Amino acid sequence: MLHLVLVLAALQAPAQPTPSDAPATQAPPAVKAPASLVVGPENYAAWGAFIRPSAAERKFEEIGWRNQFWPAVEEARALGRPLLLWTMNGHPLGCT
Repeated sequence: MLHLVLVLAALQAPAQPTPSDAPATQAPPAVKAPASLVVGPENYAAWGAFIRPSAAERKFEEIGWRNQFWPAVEEARALGRPLLLWTMNGHPLGCT
C-alpha cells in the first residue's frame, strides 16, 4: 500500500529537470596543480595553495548548523524554514 501512495505522489508532482538535462557547470580549479608530483622545497608552497580549499569550497561553514535536533525543529518551525537532517553512521572520514 505504501508503494502505491509514493507512486501516486510522484505522478502528481510537477516535472523537474533531471541532472542529465541540466548543463554541466563545473567551476575550474582556482589554482592549477604543480607541474611536478614530487613535493619538495621548490614546490611546497604551490602544493599548499593547490590543496587548500578556496573560499567558495568553504561556503558551507557559514551555515548556522545546529547540533541538537529538537531545538532545531522548534527554530525551523518558528522561522517557517525547512529542516535538513544530516545523519551518518561510522567514522566521519570513512575509516573503519
